[in-house]
Amino acid sequence: MFNEGKADFSDVTRGMRKAASVVNGASPQTVVVASPHNLRIDGKMAVVRTEFCGGRLEEGKIALPLAWKCDLDLAGSIFRLATDRGLPVVSVNYGTSGGPESRMPLDWGTLVPLWFLRRRVKVVLVTPSREIPWKDLASMGHCIAEAARASSRRVAFVASADQGHAHLRSGPYGFDRASEEYDGKMLSAVRAGKLERLLSFSPEFVESAKPDSFWQTLILLGALRASKLKLAACSYSCPTYFGLLSAAYV
Repeated sequence: MFNEGKADFSDVTRGMRKAASVVNGASPQTVVVASPHNLRIDGKMAVVRTEFCGGRLEEGKIALPLAWKCDLDLAGSIFRLATDRGLPVVSVNYGTSGGPESRMPLDWGTLVPLWFLRRRVKVVLVTPSREIPWKDLASMGHCIAEAARASSRRVAFVASADQGHAHLRSGPYGFDRASEEYDGKMLSAVRAGKLERLLSFSPEFVESAKPDSFWQTLILLGALRASKLKLAACSYSCPTYFGLLSAAYV
């Protein structure tokens, strides 16, 4: 489901399928997705509270229409917890206040992982922010885990994003050795169960590496701190100008 010219994404696909198999084995009823390519609100995270969400996943001449019903109860709980803790978060809707036209368009960072999961689930969309303190992103993850634990549903969380984007001189972001270093540090932190290492990264290093993953992974850090989830699958490859890491916790 990836298309970057002649790049070979077979290892990426295998890793995604393995991670999805682990998640599907836990039979989630709701999937919370944090993507860097949805709403971009300066200085605010967002919880999307539409009734539905959907979009089209395109690959060559094939376009797959995909749609899900949103878990409004869980979305509301996450928003209330985050608000009560003073986090910079807003509640957003789209189209109409309710009904079938209350439908958030989905970005590729959300459609791709949901396509791999291929389950009849409800969805909650949350968006990170690159302008807020990193500790607030981790606190958002704690709110997600706490709301999930208090609900009557089995909930999965997806931190969707690519890694460093400056692996190739011919790529749109050029070449910077920081991308390789960043991806290596991220992979090591995931495998060691030490995502708190990310908090020691400098903003300058993150900027040089050009990742999409950093802010969502801090939300994941908070969720892991508030739960007993353990790493069950992990893979990494860099088939093009950006790296891709797939990991699953249960």
